[in-house]
Amino acid sequence: MSKPAGPRQSASMQQALRDGLVPAALLAGQVRSDVSVAMFDLAQWRDHLREASDVVDAAEAARAAKQRRATDRQTRVLAYALHRLLLAEVLDCAPAEVPLHRDARGCPRLRDDALFTSLSHAGERVAIAVSALGPVGIDVESLEQAAGMPELAAQVAHPDEWHVLQRLDPARRGHELLALWVRKEALLKAAGIGLERGMDTFAAPWEVPLPLPEGPFHGRRVVLHALHDAGWIGAVAAPPGARLAFAQSPGPG
Repeated sequence: MSKPAGPRQSASMQQALRDGLVPAALLAGQVRSDVSVAMFDLAQWRDHLREASDVVDAAEAARAAKQRRATDRQTRVLAYALHRLLLAEVLDCAPAEVPLHRDARGCPRLRDDALFTSLSHAGERVAIAVSALGPVGIDVESLEQAAGMPELAAQVAHPDEWHVLQRLDPARRGHELLALWVRKEALLKAAGIGLERGMDTFAAPWEVPLPLPEGPFHGRRVVLHALHDAGWIGAVAAPPGARLAFAQSPGPG
């Protein structure tokens, strides 16, 4: 069970989030007909770290505490707090009342799957997807990671994909492999299985309905959409026909 957040601290951070997002009533309506996607620049939220620590529940705090570096622990706390606060806006409840937990595979789930959600964090970026339409997955990575991607080609690319990638020059190949990585991460998150299935065992093109592999949502389909932000690349796995409703919030105004 979530611990209650102090009223002054949580109100400050929650109000900052509200000021940067569309109105809560509209956001709640969007998740019933679309997939709401929010992006956060953590560099703008570091001053809220103490408040974020009051928002996360005991399980989230323990998960963050496993990180070896202090910066990584802080990043996890901020990411988990923003996730919980965003869901509180959608559900129109207090952050401590959001029925959010991690399943046996470590995937974020809401009780009875009343909503579907996914979280990604890399460096100073946090990306969150929420929808009532069906399973969703999201992944975001820094474009700086592209330089090292050719070394992982065998683990990332399906043979059919590698046949195309090997024709590209190395710089372009790294970028395309990174795009492939975020697509497959998003799909596997939507499936609820994470990296239990090798990325090289399936293809993941953009904008094509794809079946989810084994897992709690086996057989359901998603479509992969691109996310673009300066210096970053991402992907969202969304139910077919769903639109993406962006609620960008770089940080407190």
